[in-house]
Formats: sequence, structure tokens, C-alpha cells
Amino acid sequence: MRAALFLMLVGAVAGCGGSGGDSTNTQVFTSLAVAPTTASIAPGATTQLSATPKDQDGHTMSGIGAPTWSSADATIASVDANSGLVTGVAAGGPVAITATATGAGITKTGTASITVAAAGGTASVTATPSETFDPSTVTITHGGTVTWVFQSLTHNVTFDNVSGHPQDIGDTANQSVDRQFPTAGTFTYHCTIHPGMNGTVVVQ
Repeated sequence: MRAALFLMLVGAVAGCGGSGGDSTNTQVFTSLAVAPTTASIAPGATTQLSATPKDQDGHTMSGIGAPTWSSADATIASVDANSGLVTGVAAGGPVAITATATGAGITKTGTASITVAAAGGTASVTATPSETFDPSTVTITHGGTVTWVFQSLTHNVTFDNVSGHPQDIGDTANQSVDRQFPTAGTFTYHCTIHPGMNGTVVVQ
């Protein structure tokens, strides 16, 4: 009887301690990813930035405070402190736009580089594998051309119902496609394959 009781106590101690217990991988706020990282806009044009908190393994985190935004030179490119919407003010740059967020007592920053340039006759937009149009906004003169560079992931360019927009670009990968814009205006578009993948062409 005493021997049996001893064995029961030993088993209980072994089951409660040591390396046999479960462990939990705790997320640590490690970085703040700003997208897009670079953009070129014209004076008066805008581009929307976003900031995503990441943990030590690069996973998106929740529970982090909303970011605040600031511009290194608001005379060239200003930014809404709450939304991250950047507005071109005057030609110049690149200007660092910084997002700052805090969670669990940890503060991290991320930056984007914005150049403000007078509208030209051409612009290039990359349809990226990360499901963004980079830059999200381009500005050209009327009669100018935008080239969409499609990488390995298939995307399309479908214009919203705005008078004067050029022909849509169907599902495309691994090639570049041009569209000319003979009419001044603001032409928004999206990829119908990937929700939330939007862009804008401003024609002056």
C-alpha cells in the first residue's frame, strides 16, 4: 500500500512539471509595415497609405492602436494625421511619410517615400503579387499614356463608370499593357479578382 502511494505521488509530480507542459507562442509587436513604400504624385493629387502591425514572425497583429501619420516636409507632401491620405503640395521630394503605432507598451514606426512631380505624358503602375496597384494614384497630362506592368499573379484593370475612360484590361500576367487617356478627369479602377485592389488615374 505504501509503495503504491509513493508511485502515485511520483507520477503526479512528473505530470505537472518539467518540459512536458504546453507552451504558448506570444505575439510581440515588432514592426509596422507601410504600403505602398514609394509613390509619385502630382501637386494636388492624393495617394492612400496603410500601416499594418506585424509580430516577430511577420504575421499581422490585432489590438494595436490606430497609427498616426506625419510628414517630414508638409510644404511638399502633406498627410492626414488620422487616415494616412497623402496630398501633393508642390514639386519636390522624396519626402518621408511616417506612421507611428503603439501596442502593449511598444511603439513602432514605418515610412513611405513620396515624390511630388509635375504631371508628365506617361506613368507606370505595377500590379503586384501582394495585390496592390503601386503607386495607387498616378497623374498625367491629357493625351498621355499609363503602362500597367503585370507580374506573376494574374490581375485585371476594370474602370469604374466614368465617362471617357479607356478600354478595360482583361485578366493578365507577366506582361505590360498601355492605355491612352485623351480626356481630362479622374478615372478610378479596380481588379475584379482581388477585392480592395484599387487605383486612380488623374488626367490634367
